[in-house]
Amino acid sequence: MKFEQLLKNTKIVRKFIVRLLKKAKPLYLFLIFGICIGISGWTVESNFIKIPLIGFHDIVDTRNPAQLPPKRLAFSIDYTKQDFSVFLEYIMKENYWLLSSQDLYVYFIKKSQPIPAQRLGQKPIMISFDDGYKGVHVNALPVLEKFSAVHKKKGKFVLFVNPQFLGVDMGKKFIAHASCNDLRGGYKKGFYDVQSHGFAHKNFTQITGKELEFEIAKSKSELIKCMGDLDKNKIVGAHIAYPYGESNRQVEKILPKYHLTGYLYNDNFFRANRLKNNYRISRITVDKYMSPQGLIQIAKKASTLRKKE
Repeated sequence: MKFEQLLKNTKIVRKFIVRLLKKAKPLYLFLIFGICIGISGWTVESNFIKIPLIGFHDIVDTRNPAQLPPKRLAFSIDYTKQDFSVFLEYIMKENYWLLSSQDLYVYFIKKSQPIPAQRLGQKPIMISFDDGYKGVHVNALPVLEKFSAVHKKKGKFVLFVNPQFLGVDMGKKFIAHASCNDLRGGYKKGFYDVQSHGFAHKNFTQITGKELEFEIAKSKSELIKCMGDLDKNKIVGAHIAYPYGESNRQVEKILPKYHLTGYLYNDNFFRANRLKNNYRISRITVDKYMSPQGLIQIAKKASTLRKKE
């Protein structure tokens, strides 16, 4: 009797397993399909792509006493030329594509053009600087020029600039700003992508009406005045990064009249397939406490661009 009962129980269990597998079959097929896509190297040209958009402010040279206390106040947004060089050398030596703001818009947001064949196999990344500080022109640009020559590849820095402060240097209590001629020099060499950061660096979420629209419109018009004859494709000031990294609905309602995209500071990666609003693009903030090794680890998380199969 015990043997017969055991046999009966075994048959019941067997039938249950068969029914379970039949119901689970679609799930398993889906999982297998997903694994096969990963193995085959599918990368939908812009979908599922993760891009670190990294935001710096000023770059200071620790070997230059004039750029250090007591000659100049230290700020948390400062990043040293020495650490920046370590990070940028890695980017230029490895297979990275240094994006301009227009590259990001055309290839990964609007997707109006296919990703260029020569970019397949590369990792996209953006290096941006807010506020238009002189230290970027004096300290960061030479590093980019040097590594571009050494590694025989070119990339751009995206400069989000406040036109009211172009060329302003008020002494050690403030950070000196690059001039219009500085921007033009870097642009002529092909290293600068000049974009807006508001006219006078006012927090857009704390102003309204005509004042808000003035900050947005005046910033773009002044950048065009500075760069216009060099800007054959009319992309200077086409994009904006929000002062203080903040935006809201009233800001985003005005922006389409002047800009194609808007950049936040929320310390998230840009993900093409998740972007539902061109005016809420994620960026990662950098301050003096982030090591170049930490930045390199962030860069390594960028997606590799593969041919769609």
